[in-house]
Amino acid sequence: MKKWKILQAKPGFSMIEILAVLFIVSMALMGIVSLIIQNIQVQSINKNNLVASSLAQEGIELIRKTRDSNWRAGLPFDDGLSDGSYRMDFRLGTPVPLNNSQEAKIYLSNGFYINQTGAETELLPTIFSRRIIINRLTTYVGSPLQVRSLVSWTDRGHPYNYELRTLLFDWK
Repeated sequence: MKKWKILQAKPGFSMIEILAVLFIVSMALMGIVSLIIQNIQVQSINKNNLVASSLAQEGIELIRKTRDSNWRAGLPFDDGLSDGSYRMDFRLGTPVPLNNSQEAKIYLSNGFYINQTGAETELLPTIFSRRIIINRLTTYVGSPLQVRSLVSWTDRGHPYNYELRTLLFDWK
């Protein structure tokens, strides 16, 4: 006689259990991916803030250099530093008045950030612009100058600004 085997259901996963596990895993992966994307964006913002802070500090230092050069030449400390908006880079001896916002654009040339003066070739435009704003605080001779170095840029459609301020005195 032949014995018939009775088929028994083997333990396994149902379709609902598999879908639930896939949903949970995909949610976890989406969270990880969104954190990675956010980290990349924050790194870009931090890098641009660091560059902007350096450009702003350079703007302040360039005006200080002009003041110190005036002292060495026996001129008043504020010679060439009247109220207004200026552009300047390390190659210029004195600040140049800004006629329009396009002149404030910063370019990259051989690893240096510069303002275009018309003679340069092979300049890489950057996202940064720098305006150096000078205001005399009072009208008397020798009064301190307020110097603002404002760096602006746009990243991913969002405008950003970084501003440094200082007072320059005729302390010599």
